[in-house]
Amino acid sequence: ANIAGKFVITATQMLESMITNPRPTRAECSDVANAVLDGTDCVMLSGETANGEHFEAAVTIMARTCCEAESAVNFDSLYQAVRNSTIRRFGRLSTSESIASSAVKTAIDVKAKAIVVCSSSGNTARQIAKFRPGMKVIVLTTEAQTAAQSYGVLKGCTCKILPSLEDEDKLIAEVIDDMKKAGDASAGEPIIVVHGAVAKKGSTNTMKVEYV
Repeated sequence: ANIAGKFVITATQMLESMITNPRPTRAECSDVANAVLDGTDCVMLSGETANGEHFEAAVTIMARTCCEAESAVNFDSLYQAVRNSTIRRFGRLSTSESIASSAVKTAIDVKAKAIVVCSSSGNTARQIAKFRPGMKVIVLTTEAQTAAQSYGVLKGCTCKILPSLEDEDKLIAEVIDDMKKAGDASAGEPIIVVHGAVAKKGSTNTMKVEYV
């Protein structure tokens, strides 16, 4: 699924003992951590939060376990593994896949604070998430459906719904300003921008480095 660029949700009874107990078992925590290390995009609780006695603790422990597992991931090696496996299986990368791959590699090399993606359909966002960047991916879109399918589902992606993607320079400036206000980036730090020459579906052809 990772090689095909399909997002993966790992769900069902991940912290089942927390329906009645305030703490999970070690085996359950190991299962959550292994799901992250094996390449899942997101993990999901069900009964633990729907009818559990410790729903808030379940969410907190799940999040902490995922963060701890991700801290052990070498994102450069993971990127290389996904890219090489994709080429080995399919023989080549598509144009948008190649741009997504280059964007993630550049972001890793320059230690970018974020990757900003202008995407109407969400396809470019999915391809960037496929290559497992180790930083935040900010998806700018005009479609509520694209935002719903990306935010919190694709690995590392957050979304912002906008009325138009036409004035790309202004949009990037606003994103940079928001990052500075939130303390996510400081002056002089790089971010990667991926977009198309025209704001329409299937036109992604540009990757560039901007500075805060």
